[in-house]
Amino acid sequence: MSWLSRDRKSVLILTLSTVLFLSVLPFDNPPAQAQSVGERIVNLFRRERKQGRASGRARGTAMRDEFCVSVTSQPLTALVSADNLGTTVSAYPTLWFYLPLDHSETITKARFVLFDENQRLVLDQTMALPDAPGIVSVKLPETEPPLEVGKRYNWFFQVLCDEQERSRNPWVSGWVERVEASSELVRQLETLPESEQYRAYLDHGISQEALTQLAWHRSVHAEPWMSLLGYFKLEGVADAAVTQLNPLAETSSD
Repeated sequence: MSWLSRDRKSVLILTLSTVLFLSVLPFDNPPAQAQSVGERIVNLFRRERKQGRASGRARGTAMRDEFCVSVTSQPLTALVSADNLGTTVSAYPTLWFYLPLDHSETITKARFVLFDENQRLVLDQTMALPDAPGIVSVKLPETEPPLEVGKRYNWFFQVLCDEQERSRNPWVSGWVERVEASSELVRQLETLPESEQYRAYLDHGISQEALTQLAWHRSVHAEPWMSLLGYFKLEGVADAAVTQLNPLAETSSD
């Protein structure tokens, strides 16, 4: 029966050889399709909230906003990721919102408040509303202490429709965390023109600067800008004004 044993060995060797040979063949599997820049932008803002992370409120609710915002209009909306935590490498980052109201005889101001992790007040300022509804930004003023690396800050943005009964006013809230810029991010920024720098921030998951750079250069990068607006259901305001809100001389003390 030795011949049977030899044949079995031969079959086994042949089988193993075939498996090894097939494993190194260059099969023509189609490569995974690369994501577009617009898809990468959306995925950055689709980031879900992790367990235990402080939450926020990215959209004003229709019932609460009914006093000064029509229930048929797009509500006050914060352009933040789904986990309500924006990341920044800037000491004075810019935050972004959709504001469905403009300056009128009765509604003239918005309020922005910032607290540190221990809910100590860092900033409280009022700003004039723009002349038309649209996308607005709030840049933290460089006259104030910078955000600290590794710290999270809780912000609130409110339209002052009723300064006496502020619970009736539309508001949104969230968090921003300053992180250290990696050497690779710094290197990328040094090699890219300003209009393309949002790509470097996108590569490193820095949402605030990715959004800010994309917003300021939206005419050059119309497709990813529209993808971002689509994620927030704001396609209809693509042609609306984009305005930076500036603090008024007086600061609210409430």
